Amino acid sequence: MKSGILAAYLAAVGIVGWRIVHQEHRLPAPGVFLGVTGLFLAGALVSEWVPKAESLVLAGLVGLDVAAFLNVLPAGLGGQISQAEAAQGGAGRQATGTTQAPGTSTAGGRG
Repeated sequence: MKSGILAAYLAAVGIVGWRIVHQEHRLPAPGVFLGVTGLFLAGALVSEWVPKAESLVLAGLVGLDVAAFLNVLPAGLGGQISQAEAAQGGAGRQATGTTQAPGTSTAGGRG
């Protein structure tokens, strides 16, 4: 299991590094990896102190890698959702048949 945590850590560092190189076209500064390293180090320490939680910690760290990977993809999952909403063209809005009269604050002209 410790090799699984190491593999998940290396994947996370690779994803973060690739994101910076791909978006900013420069090598990442060494301090960029401190947050990722701290998170995975905390997970490794928890799995060392509580051996029964080792598989749960590994699953959580791999889940973080998958989440980071989905954000790395060109459109990402959020891009697919917004693209689907744009394709529907706002079909969820219902027309009420009233318009706001000039000089009023409410639709129907009563305000």
